[in-house]
Amino acid sequence: MRSGINSYKLSFIVIAIFVSQSTFANKNIEIINTNIKVDFRSMHIWRGLATSYIPTIEPTFEVNKNNSTTGIWLAQSIDGNYTELDLYFAYNYNNFSFTLYDYYCPPSFQASNEIANYNQINTNHTIELNLAFSGNDKIPFNVLIATMVYGDDLNSETNKNNYSTYIQLGHSTKIEDSSIDLFVGFNAFESYYGETAGIINAGITAIRNLSISKTKIIPVQASLITNPMKKSLFLNFGFTL
Repeated sequence: MRSGINSYKLSFIVIAIFVSQSTFANKNIEIINTNIKVDFRSMHIWRGLATSYIPTIEPTFEVNKNNSTTGIWLAQSIDGNYTELDLYFAYNYNNFSFTLYDYYCPPSFQASNEIANYNQINTNHTIELNLAFSGNDKIPFNVLIATMVYGDDLNSETNKNNYSTYIQLGHSTKIEDSSIDLFVGFNAFESYYGETAGIINAGITAIRNLSISKTKIIPVQASLITNPMKKSLFLNFGFTL
């Protein structure tokens, strides 16, 4: 467990060093912005699949400079049976963004000492490339295309990559003081997400800011999500600090 804890600390140290070096190396460069937040969820659902039915704590640390974002996202269920650490780098151009993800999902926190294992056959890492369009006035829809290109996404018979591909269409609007996100996600072909092509993630999320003082606002949200392929239906609640 100690080596796993050290791995988590190391990830944060790397980003901290990056921030300090970039800030002090050249005083004339643009200011680097950092963002830290913690999400609390009643369960964790990812693309129509429940990875934890137990409440989770999900902190995020990001470094933003110009059009790029480097970040770490962590998740831990309160019972310790679900652990995840994701690293990502995103580049934004107008309404488009390109993101490289490294998803790391050990079977337990105790097994997180394997964080340095990138062997294709038995790694718990998954590398994914994302292309997203956030929409504009003429096209009021957002689009995500995400493909796993390496790691824990192998065909059990051939030991070759499935190249699992997820496609999502979404639309965001406002009703009074609430933000409403509608989304539908597709599995492109037989892969990690399901045995056939089809809808695997459809639902609605409502987000509203709750004022707890004159200076503090907490976003609270509720999501209704269904996965028709798995015949699953979820109701998820959460808030962000």
